[in-house]
Amino acid sequence: MALPHAAAAEVIAAGPLGPALAASSSRTLVRDRGLQIFRLVLTAGQVLAPHRVRDRMVIQCLEGRFEFEAMGRRLVLGAGDLCHLPPDEEHAVRAFEACSALVTLFGVDTHEPPAPGEQA
Repeated sequence: MALPHAAAAEVIAAGPLGPALAASSSRTLVRDRGLQIFRLVLTAGQVLAPHRVRDRMVIQCLEGRFEFEAMGRRLVLGAGDLCHLPPDEEHAVRAFEACSALVTLFGVDTHEPPAPGEQA
């Protein structure tokens, strides 16, 4: 069963999960025309193999630390750090420790299935 997404002008909790991090999973928070925001949750050592999304992307680390590899660079993001990518840019993620991040995609076709590893 799909989880409900936030409606326009609805307040949602999108901060660090703290003690709940270990029992949490990735899920979409907002899905609307041209916009998708999801919380990415990774366990220590988890790797997301190189992949592409056709949309512009912003990834913001909420807690923990992970390596974000893109555009020939390896960036380490910690709580509060963010970076953005142009459309169709290959990237990969490797968690140094349990972590969560907000991923915002701009230009999303809302009829697409959820991204790999996330719940609708």
